Amino acid sequence: MSEAQALPRGRRYYLRTLSMFGACLATTTAGTLYLFSTYGPALSRRLHLTSTQANVVAISATYGQQLSAPFFGWLADTVGPRVPSAFAALASFAAFSALAYTYQGTLALPSWLVLPLYMVMVGLAAQAANMAAVTTTTKNFKQNRGTAVSLCIAFFGLSPFVLSQVNTLFFTAGDQPDTFGYLRFLSFLGLGTSGLAMLSLSVVGFGPSRFRRDVPPGFVAAAPSDSSSGLLCDSASEGEEDEGRGLLEHGQPHGAASTPVAAYGATPKGSVQSAPGVLRLPAPSVGSATAAPQSAAGAADGLDYDTARDLGGMAFVRDPEARLLALVIFLCAGIGVFYSNNVGTMVNALYYSSTDSPDPSAAQRLINHHVAAVSLGSFGGRLVIGFVADTCKRVWLLPRSVILVVIVLGVALSQVVAGAAETLPVLLVGSALTGLSYGSMFGFMPTLVSVWFGTRHFGSNWGLLSASIGFSGQALGAFFGHVYDSNLPSQDPSQCARGSCYRDAFILSLGAGLLGLLVAVILVRRRGDRRRENRRQWEIEEVDPAPYIPFVLAE
Repeated sequence: MSEAQALPRGRRYYLRTLSMFGACLATTTAGTLYLFSTYGPALSRRLHLTSTQANVVAISATYGQQLSAPFFGWLADTVGPRVPSAFAALASFAAFSALAYTYQGTLALPSWLVLPLYMVMVGLAAQAANMAAVTTTTKNFKQNRGTAVSLCIAFFGLSPFVLSQVNTLFFTAGDQPDTFGYLRFLSFLGLGTSGLAMLSLSVVGFGPSRFRRDVPPGFVAAAPSDSSSGLLCDSASEGEEDEGRGLLEHGQPHGAASTPVAAYGATPKGSVQSAPGVLRLPAPSVGSATAAPQSAAGAADGLDYDTARDLGGMAFVRDPEARLLALVIFLCAGIGVFYSNNVGTMVNALYYSSTDSPDPSAAQRLINHHVAAVSLGSFGGRLVIGFVADTCKRVWLLPRSVILVVIVLGVALSQVVAGAAETLPVLLVGSALTGLSYGSMFGFMPTLVSVWFGTRHFGSNWGLLSASIGFSGQALGAFFGHVYDSNLPSQDPSQCARGSCYRDAFILSLGAGLLGLLVAVILVRRRGDRRRENRRQWEIEEVDPAPYIPFVLAE
C-alpha cells in the first residue's frame, strides 16, 4: 500500500479536495490557449499579418500544446504534478509578456515568424498545466472519476469565457481596445494560478474502494447482506475489517492458497461457509437459471465487462482500439481548435460587411461574445458529460462507446450550423454548439482512456492520443486561411458579404466530422466484441475451482 493510501481517511479526503482545487486552478491557465481570438485580430492589424499568417501564429499554440502532451503526460506520471505546474507558471508569464511587448513595439520583431515561437510557449504552458491537473484527478478518484475529471476539465473551457468578459469590461471600454494591458494581465494570471496549483496538487490515490474488484481472478463477490447500503460486511470488528482490507490490498495470484486465505476459512466455490463478520453465498454456475441478468455493457450484479487492461508504451501504440480512438480525436477535436482560432475572423467579416459605420471596439466586443459562447458551451459540455456518462453507465448500462458516437454526431451538426450562418445571431448558435460538442469530447475522452486502458500509464497514453489534435487543427486552419485569402485578396472584411469568403472552409471540417462519426461507429462494434469476450473469460474463471476471498467493506 502506498504512503498516500496509508494516510487517515480524513487527511486523505482533505488532500484530495485541495488537489481538486489546484487542478481547477491549473486548467484555468490552460484555458488561455483559446483566447487568441480576443487579441489576435488586434495583433494582426498592428503587425500587418495576412489571414494565413495569423492562422499559422494561432495554430502554433496548438502545436506546442498537443505535440508536448506525451512528454508532459510522462512527466506527470513520473515525478508528479508540481514540476509541470512550475513550468506552466514560468512559461505562461514569459510568453504573454513577450506578446505584449511585441505588440507595443518595445520588443523588436525581426520577422513575423518569431510570433509562432511565442505561441508555442503558450501551448507548452497550457499542456503542462492541463496534464498536471488531469493526471492527478484521474489517479485520485475511482468511483466518480468521470464527474471529477469533467469538473476539472470544465475550468479549461470556462476560463476563456470569464477572461473574454474581463477583456470586454476592463480593456475595451474606450474607442480602441487596450490589447497591451490585456496581454500583461494574462501573463500575471498564468504565473499566479499555476503557482498556486504547484503548491496544492498532490497524487493522493483513491485509497481502498468501497467494493474492491482488483482481486485475483476466480474469486466472486458475495451477495450484499444489506440491500439498503450494499455493504458486504455484517458485523465485523475493527480488527477483522483491517485484516480483510490488508488481504484485499495485497491480493494473491490465481489459485494460490496462503495463510491469509486460511484465516478466512477459504472454501472452494459452490459451498457456503461463514467467515467472521462476512456473509458468503455460493457463486452461480455458468448458464444457471439463477444467474443475474446481464447486458452488453455490464451486469446487474455490478460487474463491468468494459474493464481496463493497463496498457502502456508500445503495447498501447499497437492496440487497434487505441489507434481508432486516436483517429476519432484527430478528426473531431481539431475542429474545435480550428473554430476557436478563426471565429474572430468570421465575426469581423459578418460585422464589417453588414454595417455602414463600423466601430473597432464594437467589433471586438462582438468577438468577445462569440468567444464567450464557445467557452460557455465548452464549459457546459465538459462539466455535464462526466455526470451523464456515469449515470448512463450505472443506471442504463449504456456502453461508453455509444456515448462517444453521440458526441461525435454533435461535432458534425455544429459544423452544419456554423457553415450555414449568414448573420451574427446564427453564427452565435454555431459557436455555442461547437463549444458544447468540443467540450463534451474533451471532458469525456480522458475518462474513456482511463477506463479502457487503465490509470497506470494514463498521462502518457492521454498525451499520445491528444498529440494528434495539433495536426488536424493546423490542416483545417490552413485550409480556412487559404479559402479566405483566395476569396478576399484585399483582406477587407467589408467585402465578405454573408460569410461568402470563408464558407467553403466548412466543407472540409464537416467531412472530417462525418468521417470521425464512421470511425466511432466501428469502435462501438469492436468494444461490443471485447465486452462479450471479457464476459466469457470472466465466466470461465468463475467455475474454475480456486480458494475464495470475500469482498469486504474497505471505506
